[in-house]
Amino acid sequence: MPLEITQRETNGIYVLALKGRLVLGDESIGLLAMLDNLLASGATRMVMNLEQVNYVDSAGLGALIEIHRKSKAKGGSLKLCHLRPNLRQALEMARLLPLFETCPNETAAVASF
Repeated sequence: MPLEITQRETNGIYVLALKGRLVLGDESIGLLAMLDNLLASGATRMVMNLEQVNYVDSAGLGALIEIHRKSKAKGGSLKLCHLRPNLRQALEMARLLPLFETCPNETAAVASF
């Protein structure tokens, strides 16, 4: 199942809703390319809704780290919301959870800017 990404903008905050698998290959490459385009266009405040991500592998985690690093380098901020238990556990096991700012839902993530 390919990764579907729905993008919308609210008051200068870009919300990306992901659906599917965040894995090595076209999925992680496509997500990184989309984020590169957003950063190049001047977007600095982003929320990634992961509610419908049903699987993530190490390449997917790597993509999240890279997105976080690139957004910080541009003076931006990335917030993750709707972490499913499996993704939260993967981030905890890799000791990556403290790296990300997480919110319970999109509304809280957008309000936190």
